[in-house]
Amino acid sequence: MSQWWRLSRPAGVTRRDLALFTRSLARLMEAGLPLAEAVRLAADVPGGPLAELSGDLCAEIRAGAGLSAALARHDPPTKPVFGPVYRALTGAAEAGGTLAQSLNRLADYTERAEQLVQSVRSGLIYPALLLGAALVSLLILLLFVVPRFESLFAGLGQDVPFLTRMIIGGAGLLRNYGWLLLVSGAAGIFYLRRRMRDTHFRRTLQARFLTLPLFGPVLTKIILERMARSLAELLTNGVGLPEALTLSASVGGDNPYQKGLMRTAERVREGRPLSDALADQGLFPELMLQLVRVGEHGSALAPMLGHLADIYAMDVEANAKRLIALLEPLMVLLIGGVMGIVIIAMIGAISSVNDLVIR
Repeated sequence: MSQWWRLSRPAGVTRRDLALFTRSLARLMEAGLPLAEAVRLAADVPGGPLAELSGDLCAEIRAGAGLSAALARHDPPTKPVFGPVYRALTGAAEAGGTLAQSLNRLADYTERAEQLVQSVRSGLIYPALLLGAALVSLLILLLFVVPRFESLFAGLGQDVPFLTRMIIGGAGLLRNYGWLLLVSGAAGIFYLRRRMRDTHFRRTLQARFLTLPLFGPVLTKIILERMARSLAELLTNGVGLPEALTLSASVGGDNPYQKGLMRTAERVREGRPLSDALADQGLFPELMLQLVRVGEHGSALAPMLGHLADIYAMDVEANAKRLIALLEPLMVLLIGGVMGIVIIAMIGAISSVNDLVIR
């Protein structure tokens, strides 16, 4: 699932770092600096994650390699820093002699991707804080407050209500076997990370995420926005349509849409129009098919794909806001219900003790 929310990069290089490097490199080249010197200055940010690559890249460029070739040699396939789309856009720009202008567009592309992810993340901050505070409060109740009542009820030798016994029993299990829960959780995370290396398991899991009732449509539109945006940029820079389709499939992660776009590339190589090849998959939404069809007939495929990406980006932001607006009251009700059950159970037990004292 992580590939949906960030371009393929090691953890030390963020999308913001990549956008800053690309924008700086474009500005330095527009100022007339040689490519090797521009790369060195753009990447040489103190403590920056790209600084360690700058020396190798500059050495390759001074030896006569182009920027895309230098990036490819120092972009390992397992954990690429730049990714195939970035390298392809750079190579096409070099071939067309428009590297500085294309780098500016590439920086725009990277910044838009970052802006979309940040808008979703920022909206999730409050629900995450609310959930964290509720979990901490519940743990305090179960680990420190409930045990005090447990000793009180045990000393009276009086049966307490069933709900109270359940709460006390749950608190006891948490105190005695909480470490087992932590170990099991850590083992589960470790097992899942290992299983995610299996391509079939990863594709199956990510396909399941796309079917979730609330989150699935948002994730789907994020994937389609990434694919449409990268495809538009590749076509704008002169990359051939079949190759652009293959490269764009890589930005969406392991999911049915990636496989569908790869099959579409094969149909296009056979001579099929893009809109027909996409429709053959029975996977892509009608809006995408319609805009692609209009772009093909109007000889404006790249602009229409860019417009499609903008539509999906706006839909993602709107859907994310609606989802968060729905999650907040649901979480408040859930948290209030759980806390209310604990408090009612304790109050009920105290009431039964008072009744016993009065008698």
